[in-house]
Amino acid sequence: MTRKHRSATAAAVLVTAAAVLLGACGGGGGGGGHDTARNDAKASPGVSATATGGTSGPSATTSPDAGAGSDDSTEAPGSAANAPKVPDAQLTPPGGGTFSKPQKSYLSGRVPKGTDPVAVLEGGQEICDRLTRTAKIDKDAAAGAIVTGDISRSGAAAAVRSLCPDQQSVIDAAARGFADGTFTVAAKAVPGTSVAPGTYRAPHPSTHCTWRVTSSNGTLSAGSGARMTVPAAARGVTSSGCYVWLAGTG
Repeated sequence: MTRKHRSATAAAVLVTAAAVLLGACGGGGGGGGHDTARNDAKASPGVSATATGGTSGPSATTSPDAGAGSDDSTEAPGSAANAPKVPDAQLTPPGGGTFSKPQKSYLSGRVPKGTDPVAVLEGGQEICDRLTRTAKIDKDAAAGAIVTGDISRSGAAAAVRSLCPDQQSVIDAAARGFADGTFTVAAKAVPGTSVAPGTYRAPHPSTHCTWRVTSSNGTLSAGSGARMTVPAAARGVTSSGCYVWLAGTG
């Protein structure tokens, strides 16, 4: 059984993440980050290009590689998965210079021919910036943005793996998480489809958070709190108003 999408889920997590970020940044923005990255990319030969990103953190405006519909894609914005890519040996910043080893790792196999690699790199760095800034104040909100699809799981995994490995704990926290909806229960969780047995918590539930765990014979347990246990005998899970569930007791 597939998840029943609830638009309030992503909206609520976005509001939480945005509020957290605004408090952390105190109104300071990252404007001009794109220009900085492009200027650095045009450094003299032998100088690594540094992408600083240009977003102010999680918001309703998604960055490249983000969005509920992009979980299975780590391509550059607007590119087809089978579009010809720039060979790794030809990945250089426009105007000269070189990319660092982590930057090359992120760009490998991801830059469609005719696309500015710096723009693709900025997309990954923006994801790292969003995760880092939000996790600094509220790690659960950062993981929740991945769970709801505001930042795609695959996009976040690719960016963290190459550009910000210090945020791996956020990826791990989101790995078994799920949003409001109805899911089957399976030995291994499949994002958007199934939930694995275990203990879960809703870090930012509404006052109307309710959930139900069912078996083939009917309801096993139900509640209105922010804690839920899914036993191995369960066959389904449904929740509403809880927004995001993360594995563990917190």
